[in-house]
Amino acid sequence: MKSTYESLIGNLKGELNSGKVEVQQLRDGISVNLAQDILFKSGSADLDKTGRELLLKVSDQLKASPFQILVTGHTDNQKIGGALMAKYPTNWELGGARASSIVRLFEGAGIAKDRLAAVSFADSRPRESNDTPEGRSKNRRIEIRLRPVPSDQSAGTAE
Repeated sequence: MKSTYESLIGNLKGELNSGKVEVQQLRDGISVNLAQDILFKSGSADLDKTGRELLLKVSDQLKASPFQILVTGHTDNQKIGGALMAKYPTNWELGGARASSIVRLFEGAGIAKDRLAAVSFADSRPRESNDTPEGRSKNRRIEIRLRPVPSDQSAGTAE
């Protein structure tokens, strides 16, 4: 876990300095938080060029690790409006579509799909208050969580 953390820090130095990417070592894994605006245009789940390049850089590090990779999409509390409602009726769908886009990119980059999961938290886990534009901006993010792979041995059958 420590070597994966150090590799991520080393390879994402420029992005970390910009404040758009955060890497934290947790008790049970590693968390990589990415600001939504470096990955997606507003209201979109299509990765932009810069976001794709950044995530491919991250995927190189993830391929070398044995960990489970959980990608979570977070949004602010602003309602989806206009024509976007047909595609994303709520922030749940938008957060899930963004997380799924990243999981598909990781799978295409060679990460085994049994290590990947996509989840939407929509606006249920804000980091900041949604009362200001700055707070809403911090709440719109993608988190990539690396966790040790659970052991299948605990699910053994008794004979």
